[in-house]
Amino acid sequence: MDKRELQTLSNVLKDDYGFQFILTLLNELGAFDRGLNRNASDKEIFMTLGKREKGQWLLDCIFQANKQKYIAILEQKEKEHE
Repeated sequence: MDKRELQTLSNVLKDDYGFQFILTLLNELGAFDRGLNRNASDKEIFMTLGKREKGQWLLDCIFQANKQKYIAILEQKEKEHE
């Protein structure tokens, strides 16, 4: 993302609804998942890895755009796992 896009992302994260939407998007992309279903077909594994890579890219962009919101996302995920 360029500087303007990162600023837009930061603005989205500052809004409560935007923050929740980004969190939902990260979950859908599997950004926080670590394992793989070894019983899945090669195609399913590659699709999962591709989605996860995009989720991790978005996490990296969030870190660049707004470090406080990046930390807030990680804290929110930690609360969900308690």
